[in-house]
Amino acid sequence: MLLQLQDICCTINRKTILSDISFSVNNGQRWAIIGKNGAGKSTLIKCIAGLITPDKGVITLDGKPLNSYSVKQRAKMIAYVPQMNDRPLPYTVYDFVMMGRFPYLGFMAKAFSNDKKIVEESLELTELTEYALRRMDSLSGGELQRVFLAGAVAQKTPLLLLDEPTTFLDPCHQNRIKTAMDRIHDAYNTTIITITHEIDSILSNYSNVLALKKGAICFSGSSASVESNSIEFLASVFDVEFELYSSKTGSKLFAPVHS
Repeated sequence: MLLQLQDICCTINRKTILSDISFSVNNGQRWAIIGKNGAGKSTLIKCIAGLITPDKGVITLDGKPLNSYSVKQRAKMIAYVPQMNDRPLPYTVYDFVMMGRFPYLGFMAKAFSNDKKIVEESLELTELTEYALRRMDSLSGGELQRVFLAGAVAQKTPLLLLDEPTTFLDPCHQNRIKTAMDRIHDAYNTTIITITHEIDSILSNYSNVLALKKGAICFSGSSASVESNSIEFLASVFDVEFELYSSKTGSKLFAPVHS
C-alpha cells in the first residue's frame, strides 16, 4: 500500500471542509476524485501533498506518517500539479522541467547526466522535446499545462497528484494531457490521483473513484463497481439526473438532464 488516509478532518476559517476521510491507495492505481464544486476535493489533494495539515487524522505514505518526511524527502515521493493559472514564468521549458530534479541535485544544484536524461524523458513523454528552448511565457495554456506535468514527472515520484489538469483546455490539448498521463503511468507505473470533472472518463481511464459530497466520502472503490449503475451513482454525487449515450466506438457518454 502506497498511501493511506485515516479519519482526516480539516477546518479552514472555522468551516469544516473535510470530515472523517479514510481510504487507501495501492501502487500503480489511477484514482479519480469527483464531486461538486466546494465538496473539498482540492483541500483533500493539498492535504495529501503536505501543503495543508489536517486538524485530525493520519496520512501514511509508504508506511511512514507523511508529517515525518522532510520537505526534500516528500518531494522525492509526491509530485503535485495545481490548477492552472495565467502567471507568466520567464524560464525556458527545459530549465523549468530541470527544476523538478531539485530534490536530487548535488552541491550547488549541479545537474548530472542522469538528471539530464530524466528531463529529456519527461519532455518526450509530454510531447515537449521541440519546445525545450522556448520561453514559458510564449506558450499557450495547453502547452503550459504539459510543461507543468513534465516538471512533475521529472521528480520521478511514485505518487503524482493532479488538480483538474484539463480544465479550460480545448479538446486537442485535453487529449494530449490524457495521452501523456497514459504514457507516464505505463512508463513508470506511477500512482496517479486526479481531480476531474470529466465524468465520461472515470469508468474507462481510472481504476478507482473517490466521490466527495459536502466534505465527506459518499463513495470509494473501483470504477468497475459503479459501471452497472453509473447513472444513479452520478446523480447521487452531483444532485442532478443524467442520461447515458454511447459513442460510435462504444464509449459511454453522460449528459445532465435539463429540467
